[in-house]
Amino acid sequence: MRIKHSSLLTLILVLPLMVAADLNAAPLRGFVVDAASGEPLPSASISIEGTQYGTATNSDGYFVLHHSKTGMLSVTVSYLGYVMRKLEIDATTDDSKPFRIELVRKGLLMKGATIKARKTEDEEVRSSPRVSTVPVDAKIIKMMPSLGGEMDVLRALQSIPGVKASSDLSSALYVRGGSPDQTLILMDNTVVYNPSHLFGLFSTFNTDAVKRIELIKGGFPAEYGGRSGSVLAVITNDGNRKESQGLFSVGLVSAKGAYEGPLPNGKGSYAFSGRRTYFDPMLTAMRDALGEDLPSYYFYDVNGKVNFDISDRTTFTLAGYQGDDVMKFNLGPSDERLYFELGWGNKTLTSRLRHAINRDLYISGGVGVSEYNSNWMMEDTSITLDEGVNKLQDISYKADLEYHGLEDHQIKTGVWVSRYGFKFRESGEDLVYVDVAGHVNNYAAYVQDNWRINPIYEVQLGLRGYYHEAGSHRALDPRAALVYHYDDRRRVKLAVGRYTQWMNLMTFGEGFTSFDTWFPIDGSMNPPHSDQVIIGYEWDREDGYEITTEAYYTEMLDVAQFDPMVDSGESLREAFAVGRGFAYGGEIMLQKKVGRLTGWLGYSLSWTKRRFPNSTINAGNWYYPKWDRRHDFIVTTAYPLSDSWDLSASWRYNTGQGFTQALGVYTTRYADLDPSDFANDNRTVLPGSKNNYRFPDDHRLDLTATYKHLFMGMDNYPAKLNFSIFNAYSRRSYWGRMNDDPVANPIVITDAKLLPILPLISYEVRF
Repeated sequence: MRIKHSSLLTLILVLPLMVAADLNAAPLRGFVVDAASGEPLPSASISIEGTQYGTATNSDGYFVLHHSKTGMLSVTVSYLGYVMRKLEIDATTDDSKPFRIELVRKGLLMKGATIKARKTEDEEVRSSPRVSTVPVDAKIIKMMPSLGGEMDVLRALQSIPGVKASSDLSSALYVRGGSPDQTLILMDNTVVYNPSHLFGLFSTFNTDAVKRIELIKGGFPAEYGGRSGSVLAVITNDGNRKESQGLFSVGLVSAKGAYEGPLPNGKGSYAFSGRRTYFDPMLTAMRDALGEDLPSYYFYDVNGKVNFDISDRTTFTLAGYQGDDVMKFNLGPSDERLYFELGWGNKTLTSRLRHAINRDLYISGGVGVSEYNSNWMMEDTSITLDEGVNKLQDISYKADLEYHGLEDHQIKTGVWVSRYGFKFRESGEDLVYVDVAGHVNNYAAYVQDNWRINPIYEVQLGLRGYYHEAGSHRALDPRAALVYHYDDRRRVKLAVGRYTQWMNLMTFGEGFTSFDTWFPIDGSMNPPHSDQVIIGYEWDREDGYEITTEAYYTEMLDVAQFDPMVDSGESLREAFAVGRGFAYGGEIMLQKKVGRLTGWLGYSLSWTKRRFPNSTINAGNWYYPKWDRRHDFIVTTAYPLSDSWDLSASWRYNTGQGFTQALGVYTTRYADLDPSDFANDNRTVLPGSKNNYRFPDDHRLDLTATYKHLFMGMDNYPAKLNFSIFNAYSRRSYWGRMNDDPVANPIVITDAKLLPILPLISYEVRF
């Protein structure tokens, strides 16, 4: 791949070296890892007791902690879900080997052990300038109720204030008024474009393969880019570096398994997992028994990751994912069969090298490949009525350099070069309707600095620059964040910034994500971008409660949306309507993470509007998109009833979604028709403005109970039997409203409602 502007790349990579400085006391450096598995723990908090010195591990569990003392230091290390550890470390100038600090999970403590810790939250994330950041432990997600016993990452995130779903059947994320394509979704630093199975019921993220999830709802730092709204970063399991272990689980929807362990030479680890539905044999049996036309459908996905510990300072990682959905359908009598086939899926492959160059420099980099495909075909006997294929391939090189040589600054810089290849083709028997293919290169570079001005103020300054070959677009996104520490428990945060997007999503309706089509910006239109302002207040109370409140405003410019009235075009500008939008609101979240009863309570009040002038979308006027909901109230709790039973529940209340209500019916008169036909054949529904009405307010309760035991009484085989009730009191939410028969008088209207109460069960065995 030809890379332009190499001078800019060189400048960014050597910038930290230009500001290097020596300190009198050698900093502490090392890795924080899980004591049982040896997996690195990102964003763990490290501090020196009796001082203001503290820091956090990076995404690889690596840290550098500056100080001005000599001799023995009392160091405290903490991490979400782990026992806080205090240890004495001898301050030394020896730079040959980083420290290795192991933390123990709270659930692994022996009976009778007690824990006394001021915080259990990811402390450094909360005390840093980063706003709107929600770290989530994958083990918490596994406790939450979900469809078919599948504890889903994206659906669990919808229980966080500011994150909405368009329906019970969708795993898509609508964050603070943004559409799904405005959220950057990363798995092991590689972009995932359509993370959905079963038309959006489940995401592609298998919770058994996930170690950590971090959602940044807005105001994200300069190290992230390419989207204009929010960031979801998913890190998969590295694998146990000390012993081999596995699991097998069976639910109503799918069966899944996982296995991990150390490499044979002890210099690394591996982790593999997979799942597959068994809808297809069930549907086949039902089709044979009932004699009905039923589709054949299944999905599967597999994750794999191998880590090679080349030295104490260097690790090389290979990670991959593949998942596919396949549906086939035969309709009609044998001599007039209508055959329909639909498939879609994702593939990712990531290579990453991490190396601690010396006590001040840490570098990571690698190549990632992400590919999304969808295809469809409809055949009537031997005639192909319609077939199509959509493909997007993203090949990216990403490198980051961290400089820790200054006591009050943490400087990070890097580059991200992407080559997008895309193809969209639709044809019939003898006619090609659309045939678009091509590729475009995008270049990005950034620099950011976390500057601790004094114990009260800390700022994060960042700048991200882009060059997009198609149209020779250039963009510069400045970003800044500030934290004011009122005391060690209360703080005020502020973030502002610009965020530019280089991909557009063409969607063909809610619930049909398999037809979603991604296109990189071409030369016919400007890239969408947004300007965000966020202010927040955080209070970590002494009684173990944590309160977070935030208010935000986002201005969206050059927003693009597919125009459904366009049937041809040779550029994106002809197929998309371009407009503007805004979103603003406030959120409050009360969390309790100590004691037997844990969970959170959240509320959001929000508005979002869009307008596409000179288009057919709502006649160019302002409107509320479907995911605009004024009020959202969420309660999620977990309670260990005994050593054997865990209980959890979630309840949500929200304003009803918008829908387009017909204003009435009119009759068209034609001179050549009999007057008796005026009231029937020529009756037409008059639609109202887009989303001019709302469905009734919606609420739903989900419950789960987990029985923990030993499989057949064997000590090395812990097992879980999970009972869940989805929609416990069976209040069915609305999905849509249809005018069945405009000829009828009065007109016939049918409401399409979603799932009723569903009892669910799954069983898991670990070995």
